[in-house]
Amino acid sequence: MAIQLKLQFLRTSLRRNSKPIIDNIIENYIQRNKKPNAQSKICMFCSSQTNVTKEHVLPRWVFEKDPDKFFITDVNGLGQTYNRTTIPACLNCNSDILNSLETFVSQLLDGIDVKKTPFSFEQSENIIRWLEIIDYKFQILDVVRVFKTSRQAGHIPFLSDYPISVLRSSMDYSPSKVIAEIRRSQKRITTKNKNQNINSLVTFKTSNKGFNFFHQMNDFIFLELPKRHVAFFYFYHKTFANEVIAHKVATEIIKQFYN
Repeated sequence: MAIQLKLQFLRTSLRRNSKPIIDNIIENYIQRNKKPNAQSKICMFCSSQTNVTKEHVLPRWVFEKDPDKFFITDVNGLGQTYNRTTIPACLNCNSDILNSLETFVSQLLDGIDVKKTPFSFEQSENIIRWLEIIDYKFQILDVVRVFKTSRQAGHIPFLSDYPISVLRSSMDYSPSKVIAEIRRSQKRITTKNKNQNINSLVTFKTSNKGFNFFHQMNDFIFLELPKRHVAFFYFYHKTFANEVIAHKVATEIIKQFYN
């Protein structure tokens, strides 16, 4: 029950503070020639300016606390380690609320055989909320990260103070589209009822040895956790009549990324 109360607090807090968070993003990250400083940083979940810390986009246990594991940003082709992939969050949201949810999911996966013991409805709801929060954190990450290029590609001064998010082709290079997508992600997190999303979560038992992850914002996420022998695929906005259809669609997408 404690985790449900904390998630309720998170939903309420994010809903109440959505506007100041969006205003802060526009003023300090989206507008040109703006350089955010320590005073301009706020928690991206409750808008607090007190005790702002660094919240990992992916929990460290997910990537096995390996400081060398990294992902490639498709805009500029540069790698970034998961260990250094963080967004601003206050101490309370980071260490208490979000950490409680991450601990809940971690402990839930310990020693479980998902083929023999399916998750309950409430457990699936909490996994969904966790994956939705990861999508939101990646969207915030792309806003607070400015564009950089590799040495091979050369420096592009004109783009040096643009956030990564407005340079994604899927965003049509539009700051207003970026903000709309962030608002959509916030709305998902603040929505209490997840009944229609249950079939959007597909759970696999896996015997693969390596950590795998891919993600398309506001579309889907795949996380493969080899030490827990489980993988999750979640559709952020698509819903399905049953889990069989969702499983089939997810499998086809996974094959594209693995190939």
